[in-house]
Amino acid sequence: MNWVSELAGFVSVETGEAVRARHGGDVSGHDAVWPDVVAMPESAVQVAAVLAWANERELPVTPWGAGTSVEGNPIPVRGGISLSLERMNRVKEIRLEDRLAVVEAGTKYRELNRQLAGSGWQFAVEIGGDATIGGMIANNAAGPKAVKYGSTKAHVLGLEVALADGRLIRTGGRTWKQSCGYNLTQLFVGSEGTLGVITEAIVKLTPTPAVREVVVARFASVREAVRCVGAMRALDAGAIEFLDRSYMSFLGEEAADTLFCEFHTEGHGRAAEAIFLAGGATEVSRAGETLWAARLRAYTASQEANPGARLLTTDTAVPVGAFAEMVEFLQAELARRELTGYLLGHAGDGNLHVILPWRGEGEWGAVEGFHRAAVRKSLELGGTASGEHGVGMGKREFVATEHGEEAVAVMRGIKAMLDPRGILNPGKVLPERIVTNANEL
Repeated sequence: MNWVSELAGFVSVETGEAVRARHGGDVSGHDAVWPDVVAMPESAVQVAAVLAWANERELPVTPWGAGTSVEGNPIPVRGGISLSLERMNRVKEIRLEDRLAVVEAGTKYRELNRQLAGSGWQFAVEIGGDATIGGMIANNAAGPKAVKYGSTKAHVLGLEVALADGRLIRTGGRTWKQSCGYNLTQLFVGSEGTLGVITEAIVKLTPTPAVREVVVARFASVREAVRCVGAMRALDAGAIEFLDRSYMSFLGEEAADTLFCEFHTEGHGRAAEAIFLAGGATEVSRAGETLWAARLRAYTASQEANPGARLLTTDTAVPVGAFAEMVEFLQAELARRELTGYLLGHAGDGNLHVILPWRGEGEWGAVEGFHRAAVRKSLELGGTASGEHGVGMGKREFVATEHGEEAVAVMRGIKAMLDPRGILNPGKVLPERIVTNANEL
């Protein structure tokens, strides 16, 4: 391909099989698609140059962060260019007096927190994988501590974004209060690289908790566990995690529906213990660190327990009041379909995941049917198809069902305005067909 040589004239590129394979898939079970070439820019100017050049030639460009997404978000389904931001990984500024940091998009969130260690400040969004901040913004990642700190969108003050035609724009700014013009920053948050490529971010810093207390409570039923969630929210819990009895058994723990909570205020752990016991907990303890570690590596553990299998992870979120009903529905569906599934979630904000291993087309049919049933039930309860993983390839067909045909038409209009030639992460977010009736899922 002559165009690869031309691209290599102004940006570093990789064409080896190992590099292309690494940028052809993420940790999801979606089929990998190798890009024709991996471009590795080292500056926003180079990103913009790649986009302007690709736009003229109508070559697809798929941004790449760390490959930790689980919906096929960075898979280059139409080949072309995988635009890797791995080399754009500098923490450019840390301004404690302004409670912000300026980072390049390829900076991993754990690296930012490593540099903040001992300062009394943190980037408060914590997720299982070591994702880049640009990828977390593009996906609006959340994680266990979103119940206290919110998802990534709550931590973004401003962005630098390269548009499809090569223009570089800045959105937002360095102040925590902003009310000037359209909120373009939040337009790009959660857009998964389909509207522009984030090259730099100004993110908020949050005080590091001086206290950390973890309390684990085991219950005889889902309903009893969930009845305590409201009280944990009132205690300003830093995390309220739910593991169902089957997942606890998978971990080698007692088979009980379990809540484990983290608190950042002295004495709130003791208060939680009393609430749990009054609420019918069969056991309450402080031995939660091992469980925390197991929760954060749930996806990896599921892979290790099912060698050779692929994984599909559901990501529904419902109003907290409907959480117990959603859990019971998912448990019943797993049993009815005779599927192995590991059920866990962020009880404090209604977000539930079921990790489903599958092998071959025969098992895929049952897994896909379960996924559709989960989304259908979530929407019926006033919830969403995707609480924190984004849309990617795996949830495109649910977008119109959730938001309606007219809203999708507006989304298509925004996409057409910012990316008229459709080069940015094609095959993601927007559905190919319009499905507005949940019964069709």
